[in-house]
Amino acid sequence: MATRSASPKANNENAPLILVVEDDDRTLKLLGQVLRRGGYRSALAKSGVAAVRLLKRAIPVLILLDLKMEPMDGFELLSLLQKYPAARSIPVIVLTGRDSPFYMDRALTFDVEDYLIKPIQPRDLLEKVEAVLRTNGAQKR
Repeated sequence: MATRSASPKANNENAPLILVVEDDDRTLKLLGQVLRRGGYRSALAKSGVAAVRLLKRAIPVLILLDLKMEPMDGFELLSLLQKYPAARSIPVIVLTGRDSPFYMDRALTFDVEDYLIKPIQPRDLLEKVEAVLRTNGAQKR
């Protein structure tokens, strides 16, 4: 299931689009709200498969990615993104409950921008998002 979100703060078509890939409904909605309040548009996907469908329609400036999902987990999506030049250039922040050096090291082999452990404070998340976008030249308008 994929959904798009909008709010008065982020209904501007020029606001940067961030793809959130998260299988937990509550977390997915919360992340969408945090991003909208931060001035971003968000596309929400409950799985890697739904994320691929969304990526066929729009290219986000950033992907927030959970690792543990079915049927395509975050690592499978990262691997798939590497195969396509347009997708390979999208920065990814892993946002996961997996606080393990094994998972972190594995994610970093895909050159993700950051590896954040849930739960994370909204302000901290927005700071990380803004830092990654500044580094990659896709700043918030």
